[in-house]
Amino acid sequence: MKIVFFGSDAFSIKALEACLHSGMELVRIVTTPAKQKGRGLKLESSKVFDYCQTKNLPAIEYASLREPKVGQELLSLRPDIFVVASYGKLIPNNLLEIPKYHLNVHPSLLPKYRGSAPIHWPILNGDTETGVSIIDIAEKVDAGDIYCQERIAIDPRTDSEQLASELARFSYGILKKVLMQVKEGKLQGIPQNEAEATLAPQLSKQDGELSFTTMTAVEMDRKVRGLQPWPGAYCFVKNERVALVKTDLPAVATSEKPGALLSIQKEGGIRVTTREGVLEILQVKPEGKKSMTAADFARGRRLQSNDIIAA
Repeated sequence: MKIVFFGSDAFSIKALEACLHSGMELVRIVTTPAKQKGRGLKLESSKVFDYCQTKNLPAIEYASLREPKVGQELLSLRPDIFVVASYGKLIPNNLLEIPKYHLNVHPSLLPKYRGSAPIHWPILNGDTETGVSIIDIAEKVDAGDIYCQERIAIDPRTDSEQLASELARFSYGILKKVLMQVKEGKLQGIPQNEAEATLAPQLSKQDGELSFTTMTAVEMDRKVRGLQPWPGAYCFVKNERVALVKTDLPAVATSEKPGALLSIQKEGGIRVTTREGVLEILQVKPEGKKSMTAADFARGRRLQSNDIIAA
């Protein structure tokens, strides 16, 4: 059987490896074109393209899947299966008519967290588990029948980057299992329960703003972990915008006003009061500067215990 694979970011790579190790023929690897990134607007290829370069695998970058030549090229390959994993673009209906099977690797427990940020929102919402679903590709986004779904616990201190890596590793075995079901003619899907569907909408930089006066320590800690490394969480310390890279939740009681600097820890953290509870800030990145310990930042700004440093 023949596979065409669609993927772009680091999450895609384990699914690509599952296809490579499936015993089937991988006839094409499709990824997105290089994009300008960073202050220098340097062109950066997708993670899948870079991986293919190191493994001497042929990857093709289609600017648009709606160009007639794309459909002609894919049709000429006579694929049996499309496998899609974090590709970043919708597959047009005319292309979906080419293979018999369409497998989408989605990092959530569908129908929960349909959308573009299914890894971030479970952390933001304080969920204790998530998982990977292999589904059919339907006209409605992430709404296809479920072929396989497995769960994993969310470590209470994990961030979205770490969770993405864990889910990617987890997806390898699940996808191989489903590809074996396809090979054996045993693939069966279960319709999703639309009444249980929830959304994981796209995140923006504005979603990362923190407030010590309106948010609890738990809520702020979830945002720091859930938005790491992008779009990132930030606050304003004495009117200076500062990204919070790593935080913790110490078991400390206080009656100080929100935004008060309680202490500078020898281990490198600072403890700040919130609307409810204390947030320990371990690592920060001031705008335009490198990451540093929060204690070094506080000393450099000559912050003192009991100062009101943030709103």
